[in-house]
Amino acid sequence: MRMTMLVACCALAMVAAFAVNMNAEPPAQPAAPTLTQEAKYDVDASRDALVEKSVAFLKTQYNKPPSPDDPSGLLSGWGPKSMNVPYTALVLHGLVGTKAWSADDAMIKDSMTWLIESQETSGGWSYMPGVEKLKGVRAVYITSICAQLFADVDKAAAAGNPWKGKLTTHIASARDYLRQSQVGNAEGPAPDYKKDSTGYGGWAYSKEEIDKAVKKGGKPPANMSTSTFAIDALKACGLSEDDPLWEQALVFLKRNQNAGEVQEEGFEAVDKATGKKIKPAEKGSEDYGGAVYSEETSMAEGSQENKDGTVTLFSYGSMTYNLLRAYLFAGLPKDSLPVKLAYGWIQRNYTLEKVPGFRDAKQHEMGIYYYYLSMAKTLQAWGENVVEEPERGFKHVWREDLVKQFAKRQKEDGSWVNTGNDRWQENSPVLCTAYALNALRHTK
Repeated sequence: MRMTMLVACCALAMVAAFAVNMNAEPPAQPAAPTLTQEAKYDVDASRDALVEKSVAFLKTQYNKPPSPDDPSGLLSGWGPKSMNVPYTALVLHGLVGTKAWSADDAMIKDSMTWLIESQETSGGWSYMPGVEKLKGVRAVYITSICAQLFADVDKAAAAGNPWKGKLTTHIASARDYLRQSQVGNAEGPAPDYKKDSTGYGGWAYSKEEIDKAVKKGGKPPANMSTSTFAIDALKACGLSEDDPLWEQALVFLKRNQNAGEVQEEGFEAVDKATGKKIKPAEKGSEDYGGAVYSEETSMAEGSQENKDGTVTLFSYGSMTYNLLRAYLFAGLPKDSLPVKLAYGWIQRNYTLEKVPGFRDAKQHEMGIYYYYLSMAKTLQAWGENVVEEPERGFKHVWREDLVKQFAKRQKEDGSWVNTGNDRWQENSPVLCTAYALNALRHTK
């Protein structure tokens, strides 16, 4: 009996102790990281590291003259003694707003002074000041680059900014040059250029070139690349939303969109490569909604032969991103048909591994740093952090993707260069590094 009571008391004690332990707070344990914490990527820190490393490279290229191995004489470093206006302006623009930008830095200060002094009486800039054979060459590109740089520098905080308020007349002159360089603009060299002709409403390489082409009875070679550079600059320079230039630009932009619904009735274009009439892509086509280089050409080699004897050009990534951004800057809302079609193409073709739309593998890397820049500028303007890919259900955090891509491609010396295709001067590490820095700026 005594043994039985002892066993019972022990059992009760154990049960009570167990109950107390059940109600007690468990000892503190270090919290295990969640999947979200483990996957978090510090975009800002990674971007800063890439920029810092690239600046070390750019310092080695400052005032470097053109290479004797370059027959064009256009590939060089940057800075006043390089005599290369666009490279210098692109490098400076890539540094604006980064920790590397300082008004006290002699390289930055001297380069800005040189660019200011290099602006011509027309309001534009040439490739190399004082070189007569290069006067007007790619002037729309170069003026657009310089104008955007000046506009952003002028908008920077006043403290420690010696250029604040001192660039106004230079920006206005550049804006006027670009306005007058639009094909068919009332203030330009071809005010009577017919609206139903290819190139109307777009921009060729220079204002001077338009005049020569029209006088010879030809067509100014307006294209989506120069046109969207000009549109970027005019937007940055504060061109009024009511300016008729935007309506004219929309005529050109829609003609370069590969979608039958946005084409006005009666307009026709002929493919330069085949001489055949061009038929815009229809719904269901992989090219539907994208953009080409001009009404008569695409940089994506080849075309689709149609049963009616027409051809459909191939859309590709760089120009489609440019088209979408230009639509937004020209005032089209996100729910408009042209914008929805362009963004739809981007959603279906999202990638950073190649330039989408190029069928030939030899073209996959062609102009890829230009493509990254077009992508970054456009998606920042679009204003959303994620690009959804509805068909496969993917969601792309594009800022992270771009920074990671640049981290993967950066060389040991801090530069970027296109080793897969040297088209459009992307064999220049200075140009590619400038493109990369400008793209990185737009991932903020």
